[in-house]
Amino acid sequence: MELDQLRGLVEIARERSFTRAAEKLFLSQPAVSLQIKALEREVGQRLFERHGKRVTITNAGRLLYNRAEQILALVDRASEDLSGLGALNTGHLSIGTSDTNCTYVLPPSVRAFRARYPGVDIRLTDRMSPEVVRLVVEGTVDFGIATMPVGHTGVLTSHLFERKDVVIARPDHPLGDKRDMRLPDLAEDDWLMLEPGSTSRGLVDQAMLDEGMRPTVVMELGSIEVIKKFVGIGLGIALVPEVAVGRELADGDLRRLDVGGIPLRQVSLILRPGGYLSPAADAFLGIFKKDVVVR
Repeated sequence: MELDQLRGLVEIARERSFTRAAEKLFLSQPAVSLQIKALEREVGQRLFERHGKRVTITNAGRLLYNRAEQILALVDRASEDLSGLGALNTGHLSIGTSDTNCTYVLPPSVRAFRARYPGVDIRLTDRMSPEVVRLVVEGTVDFGIATMPVGHTGVLTSHLFERKDVVIARPDHPLGDKRDMRLPDLAEDDWLMLEPGSTSRGLVDQAMLDEGMRPTVVMELGSIEVIKKFVGIGLGIALVPEVAVGRELADGDLRRLDVGGIPLRQVSLILRPGGYLSPAADAFLGIFKKDVVVR
């Protein structure tokens, strides 16, 4: 069955006239008649009886008419929904990214997107970068934002921004006034680190290994927020994203140590092969790329 045939059936049943139905459909009367004949051949039933100019619908025609109304209503609703999706009046957006990005990087862009497209639902899935890649591959999220390298050849990556890390300590740390330090200068300190498994932890380990340093790790913690709290009460020092400690440094709750040689982290967009982005995802990234700066 074709939709045009069902539309012809519905209009004839409503108008009780092939001629008036043809006028409403902007078709010729013979064209509408051919549609109904083709439909009758397909279902093997007479759908209408003609009595001169008067047309009556058969039992089979009425049964099909009821179903046709439902089908056409669903088709019209789907068309409206797709139109709304394209205009971002509705829809869903799912992003996979790290705790750091969820907490410190994405909020301004999420707020701006929600203000512009309030009908689109947003879901942020907070995972370590390797897990974010898996979510992208499985299609659980529209795209991921992850610290490189991701170590997976089945995805597409596109550079978004660089993130700077800093060493933080309690405000009265003995080396607080020392300048031009390197990581080995802090080898005697106790260190607080993220738990193993994240790309960020792996990069910290590699940076220290490159400096010939074997730090004393006294605690491995699950989030930057917890690390900041414990650094603030003097349990150790930590290497954390600069974007995560702006308020604490400004308020004097933490102190940034002057340590050079710390490599920038590369943060990239992660896409499935083909690189397709939904209208919502494309719109969000347009906002995000305007908001984000080198961090």
